[in-house]
Amino acid sequence: MSTCIKCGVQLVPDALYCHICGKKQVTASRKALKRPNGSGTVYKLGGRRSRPWVAAKDGVYIGYYERKTDALAALDRLAGRPLEEKFNMTFSEVFTEWKAEHYREIGEKGVESYDRAYAVCAPLHNKKFRDLRTKDFQAIIDSNMAKSNSTLSKYKQLMTQMARWAVREEIATTDFAKYVKLPQQVKKEKAIFTDDEIALLEKDGSDAAKIALMMIYTGMRIGELFSLPLKDYHESYVIGGEKTKAGRDRVIPIRPEGRKYFAYFASRATGDLLLSGYDGQRIPANYRKRDFYPLLEKLGIPKHTPHATRHTFATWARNAGIQQEILQKIIGHASFSTTADIYIHADAEKLISAVESASNL
Repeated sequence: MSTCIKCGVQLVPDALYCHICGKKQVTASRKALKRPNGSGTVYKLGGRRSRPWVAAKDGVYIGYYERKTDALAALDRLAGRPLEEKFNMTFSEVFTEWKAEHYREIGEKGVESYDRAYAVCAPLHNKKFRDLRTKDFQAIIDSNMAKSNSTLSKYKQLMTQMARWAVREEIATTDFAKYVKLPQQVKKEKAIFTDDEIALLEKDGSDAAKIALMMIYTGMRIGELFSLPLKDYHESYVIGGEKTKAGRDRVIPIRPEGRKYFAYFASRATGDLLLSGYDGQRIPANYRKRDFYPLLEKLGIPKHTPHATRHTFATWARNAGIQQEILQKIIGHASFSTTADIYIHADAEKLISAVESASNL
């Protein structure tokens, strides 16, 4: 028990002032606690830096940190553990630990995508992750330039996520993968069916060709056509659509050249859908694989996706001088009223007139 240095009264432990006379008491100065030998050191770099505090151990940089406490915490996490346990981890070993944490949060397709990206990174698999630099990650991208930009983006995504995780776990000090550059994406011109290719479809006359022409002459999506109720077919137009608010329940005029194909399937419908009589009411995915692509191959037409029929209609409409506002309504890129029959028929007359006028040019 200590006593006041002035009046001698007994004080409570560690009192800074006497509760009787108010005299400030002399206390022993507290020295900063020194880290035990071999446990590492923390120091601050000069200049203006976002992470000025450095943690190091046995002459090896562990990492750079925003606060001193973060650097000390990094050393504490390594206490009693050899540096080789983390600093010698290879790309493959980091991937194994990273995916154990990350794969719990993503679906099966995401897992497959990352696994493919990891396989492409084979040149890095046995290298120490801590020694990898931007040029190493960039080499993976540069050696796969023939692949799509979206695929290359997935490769970079894997590398940057692994690098961030490695920095967080003090395996590496810097995320060098974030500096990887992807090639500038060149916007490809959308494929369309030429007049000669459309003529080949007309001449073929098969049900598969008729369906392709129905899409070309309306701009309908393949899913919209296959889900079109028979009751929404009105000889010169249909009411249908999907995907967006603007696309649903819209008036879709049928170019005069395509009306005979809609009438053909309407007369053969066996159920509630316009295409219900088409070979067991096939679903769009089956039409693509079993009918559409084989049809193009048979006719010697370059491989287009069914969506190219939509681009073909839009290109024809623009070239024919159909106003952008009207075209947007037809293909479902702008909303308009279809809540009452009077509005439906008013829109139908306007849109059908525009299409018929353009067809007569």
